[in-house]
Amino acid sequence: MKSIFLKIVDCLLAVVPFLKKKDVKEIREFSDMVAGQLDFLVGELRKVLDDYCELSTKMREMHQEILSLRKKLEEAFSKV
Repeated sequence: MKSIFLKIVDCLLAVVPFLKKKDVKEIREFSDMVAGQLDFLVGELRKVLDDYCELSTKMREMHQEILSLRKKLEEAFSKV
């Protein structure tokens, strides 16, 4: 992801020569900062998705347990 962003910046620098004359170091630092933030956000998104999948699995298990207990309860009441 970072390399793609850096390639885009390099293309922009090739197309717009005045940017190359002006503060190339600042532009590179800015692109590195943005790429770092993007990497951080992607990592956080992965954590959220992992948590969601784990929670979804737990909810499915709880739902199955509730249905099982409901069936047992109905059987117990039918015997009474």
